[in-house]
Amino acid sequence: MTRPSDRRRLEGMSTWRRPRERLAGGGARKWFLGSFWGLAYLAVPITAAWVRPDFALDPYLTTALMLALGAAYVVLPPLLWSRGRPIVVAALAGFFALTCLAFPLMGSDTVWLWIYLPVIAAMTWQPRRFLLAVIAVVALAQAVVLWIAGDLGSEWFIVALTTSIGIMMFAFSLQIQAVRGLRAAQGEIARLAVADERERLARDIHDLLGHSLTVVTVKSELARRLVPSDPARAVAELDDIERTTRAALVDLRAAVTGYREVNLATELSAAHAALSAAGATPHLPDSTGGVDPDLRELFAWALRESVTNVIRHARARNCWVELEPRSITIVDDGRGGASLDAGSGGRGSGLAGLAARAQRSGAVLSVAERDHGGTLLTVTGVAP
Repeated sequence: MTRPSDRRRLEGMSTWRRPRERLAGGGARKWFLGSFWGLAYLAVPITAAWVRPDFALDPYLTTALMLALGAAYVVLPPLLWSRGRPIVVAALAGFFALTCLAFPLMGSDTVWLWIYLPVIAAMTWQPRRFLLAVIAVVALAQAVVLWIAGDLGSEWFIVALTTSIGIMMFAFSLQIQAVRGLRAAQGEIARLAVADERERLARDIHDLLGHSLTVVTVKSELARRLVPSDPARAVAELDDIERTTRAALVDLRAAVTGYREVNLATELSAAHAALSAAGATPHLPDSTGGVDPDLRELFAWALRESVTNVIRHARARNCWVELEPRSITIVDDGRGGASLDAGSGGRGSGLAGLAARAQRSGAVLSVAERDHGGTLLTVTGVAP
């Protein structure tokens, strides 16, 4: 058990580690490189303090204060990243108070140092209104101090320079935030693309292998029953099983590579064979010529999923398929129970995938139980 003293010591180490990690990050290093240009500005008051006796009261104190301001200017932005506005305001107020220590040394020339305030504020990623407010307040404070000192007429350009640099840094901050937002959006798009591909692969594997394995199971049971009485037909069923498994492997490879397509006419033929092998009587249309070309593949998936459910779950004696130009209807006289709300382990797993396919194709899937038993499944394309 951790003792309270040890817990406090660990919390203190963590508190110290967080600022240290912020200052050691890649973003902080980029800021340090860019901030050195701003540090060069401090060379002006330091040089003037030593060269011009009338500029500063004490060159040693002036130099020490400028170095402290430079250090604060460099480290504050990384420490304030992702911080709340109260902390940012407190930090800016502290920096402002530090600059005010220069008044006894430099007089009204201290307002030159306030140019750092909008720069620091801009690099803390605060909202636009806050940054514009900082620029306005600093410019107003400079104008008031210079007016009181009687220097506003000759040194108005200090206010103009601070305002222009503040606006420039404000625009630079917006650009950086836009780039960060774009990168975050790209990352989210990539994540969603991966999730969508995983969903597609899972859906295709379920639809492809679920149907094929169901047919293999039914034909295997049939072949086993036929071995004693009709070996030749049993061999024929085993040949069908081999063809089905080979086709399933081809379909699986195509699904993995993303180029799997199903053909409605082929699925009708496969449905006839699968239903007959399962002991159900298929009632299928003779032609697919009138079906809208844009809906053929979707209807083929619907037929495959429905036939799989009829064989695996419904125990139906009959299965009817009706094709219209923009709809397909599959009806059976089995046990019913199909639902889009079924759990992932039941019949709803494939139906949910079929519903997703229908939605992407601009169609609607409906599943209902018949009054006299069985299931009615319809996929209807929305009118263009």
